[in-house]
Amino acid sequence: MSSDLNPADLFREEARDLLGEFEEALIGLEAEPGRQDLVDAAFRALHTIKGSGAMFEFTELSGFAHDLESAFVVFRDARIPIGQEAIDLGLRGKDLLGEFIGRLGTTPDEAQQAALTERAQAVVRELQTLVGTEADAGGSSPEAERVLIGDGRSTASVRRSLRISFRPSRNTFKNGTNPLGLLQELADLGELMTVGYSEDIPSLDEITPDLCYLRWDVLITTEADDQEITDVFMFIDGESTLEILPVASGEYRRLGDILVDRGSLSEEKLETLMARRPPLGEMLVQEGVVSEAELRSALEEQRLLAESSEEVRAGRGDTAFIKVPTSRLDRLVNLVGEFVSLQGQLSLSADRLHDRELMSHTEQFERLVRESRELSMEMHMVPVDTLFAPFRRMVRDVARELGKRVQLTIEGTETELDKNMVESLRDPLMHIIRNAIDHGIESEERRREADKPPRGSLHLSASYSGAFVVIRVDDDGGGLDAARIRRRAIERGLIDPEVELGREQIYELLFEPGFSTAEKASRISGRGVGMDVVRRNVEHLNGFVQVSSEEGMGTTVEIRIPLTLAIVEGLLTEIGDAFYLINIAYIRECLDRVPEATQGGRGIIDYRGTVVPLLDLAEVFGVGRSPADAPVVVVIAGDTTVALRLTRIHGNYQSVVKPLGPMFDGVEGISGAVFLPDGTPALMLDIERLVRRTVRSGYRRGGST
Repeated sequence: MSSDLNPADLFREEARDLLGEFEEALIGLEAEPGRQDLVDAAFRALHTIKGSGAMFEFTELSGFAHDLESAFVVFRDARIPIGQEAIDLGLRGKDLLGEFIGRLGTTPDEAQQAALTERAQAVVRELQTLVGTEADAGGSSPEAERVLIGDGRSTASVRRSLRISFRPSRNTFKNGTNPLGLLQELADLGELMTVGYSEDIPSLDEITPDLCYLRWDVLITTEADDQEITDVFMFIDGESTLEILPVASGEYRRLGDILVDRGSLSEEKLETLMARRPPLGEMLVQEGVVSEAELRSALEEQRLLAESSEEVRAGRGDTAFIKVPTSRLDRLVNLVGEFVSLQGQLSLSADRLHDRELMSHTEQFERLVRESRELSMEMHMVPVDTLFAPFRRMVRDVARELGKRVQLTIEGTETELDKNMVESLRDPLMHIIRNAIDHGIESEERRREADKPPRGSLHLSASYSGAFVVIRVDDDGGGLDAARIRRRAIERGLIDPEVELGREQIYELLFEPGFSTAEKASRISGRGVGMDVVRRNVEHLNGFVQVSSEEGMGTTVEIRIPLTLAIVEGLLTEIGDAFYLINIAYIRECLDRVPEATQGGRGIIDYRGTVVPLLDLAEVFGVGRSPADAPVVVVIAGDTTVALRLTRIHGNYQSVVKPLGPMFDGVEGISGAVFLPDGTPALMLDIERLVRRTVRSGYRRGGST
């Protein structure tokens, strides 16, 4: 089966990840200029981009990465602290590298390409001048001993020996990989001894020129770390085999033992041959057990073992990784979702037929489907740090543009979220954070007047809450002026002047289309401007966004979204004569025969000593009223509790949620549809919107909801 992965596309994906690592290292150095491990990380990212770009013959990109790398070699080896100007230039270089990468695979506009190249060269010239000045002032030579400060310990680079067994796949050339180029990259990292094997090359009349028949054993003595070694082989295909093992130091090993470890010789054959007296190596070649090339490689390793007296790090771990296109994972999740529906149909058939054997098989199938579902969900999850990481740079740039000092702290980066959710949340979060810096956090002068630290604080966090992930953006700015929001809402005719509103209801007004308290919109943002778009985007993910604030102290914007959208476990109910599903993550309790009361013209119930608003869903959806003794489901969305009266409850049900399409975008309270085992559709209730409907009811002009 052919792969749909283009090697150049793979390079672009890897290069963007490396650019993110480079940017993160520079932002970290801005706060801690002496962190040599961050300098190493920045250098390593540029080095890998340079080498990979050269392998794919992206000449301009590789050359620019090389120039940037050369500057960071001086910072790294001479231990020169990286100042603000160098960080600014490095970030400009990162942006330009991103432009080079974005243009790969497209037909270049010559004028635009020339302009990009000129900007890149200008950055290089500035950086080279700066590095020369810093090196002269620093007084350290590039050959100075390297110091790693990441864990507080100073350690010199470790020189060690590694054995690398590299067997390219037959299709290596077709995938754009040049094995000799990889060996040359290894040679740049240390002292190399290479042995090639040609025994697999067929006769001339059988050879196919574009297939690779060679393999290599390499012994390298180097100070490079594990990452630098493995980065050389970053783009080999999945059919190639690569083994990297340390050559244990400080011990002598018999030649035969080395060959057994390599798989060139069995232990039984070794013992048989050892009973004879000729030198083992000579005897093995004469017997045809190993080739002369294999013997030379093993003898060289034996020599290194005998001479070595340094301790080396342990071998690589057993965990292996492969890259898979997101589209394939999406297909897998959809297939598992279909299995869930099929399992429900089989269970229904087994119950109807009263076939015990079929029921037993169905139960086993249900267990396998559940495990498959959990595994497919895990494969689709990514750490939320992939969402948060770019905001470090954005906060820095926006704050500097506004003349403010803002410190960003991030928490909960290990929290995992569906990859599709991450992509959809990027724009809403960007708007919220820009708002916080522009109109939330005050200027240094105003903060001093309010006895606050001159530097503002912005905290971005993620955490689990049941089947949801909660993302919070907290700032310590001036907070929201509730009275001002109320006045503006009255001016716009959104509420009656005589209606009394709580803070939560006032903050809800921020999400009205185009609502803003700002006298004029800022170029960067406006508190309230576009918040309706933020909510719409979050609700598209079946999520919920709310604002809380304390005047003079700061503002919090909280987003709650489900872990995944594909497959939902819910409570199957009836409203009128139609089926509906409620995501079980929202449900607090199911109640029977709950007495209803009225307060301010609205239905309420007494739920464990607390007055809770009651929503009759049959009335909401225009299908009459539910009986007074109909069951009630108590749901919680955010900090709000609401009781929903239903016609009937059937029980738990797990299914694939299908979108309804643009025709139903305006239907409030419905977020999707599922299909029951017999093919009957059931609508997915949008609990977040139903709860918000209850919260806001009664305060709009004329009492309209």
